[in-house]
Amino acid sequence: MSETTMHESLRTKTFLTLARRLLMLGCVSLLLSCDIPYVAEGSWDVVYELPGQQRFGVWHISEEIGVKVEGELSLRIDELELAGSRMSWSANATNPLEPAGSVQRLNFNGTVNGNRFAGTLYTQSGNLTVTGTRQ
Repeated sequence: MSETTMHESLRTKTFLTLARRLLMLGCVSLLLSCDIPYVAEGSWDVVYELPGQQRFGVWHISEEIGVKVEGELSLRIDELELAGSRMSWSANATNPLEPAGSVQRLNFNGTVNGNRFAGTLYTQSGNLTVTGTRQ
């Protein structure tokens, strides 16, 4: 291989490497500028598993407004964290396990898998399994 051919080959490799890097940078910039909704965002039909019974509700989840809970347990939650397929929230609310309805701190942690989610609602009186199906 002649010296001229080696230089041309090296220039071609350098150009291709630079072109790949620029293309990758462009793709990353494009993805970062997209407004991709979180997996958990949307409206969900929710089932609360209480000891010996089930209760039903609807959750409307949005990064901007938090969680709006409707049904037997109704409240608005702005302490929402969405991270990939995980979601968690906290709120002071009426305890769904107590008939008198004492107010206490509720915490939820769950995971979304496609059009379903499952998680645990932690209360001071015990924990509830919560499942949801996307509307």
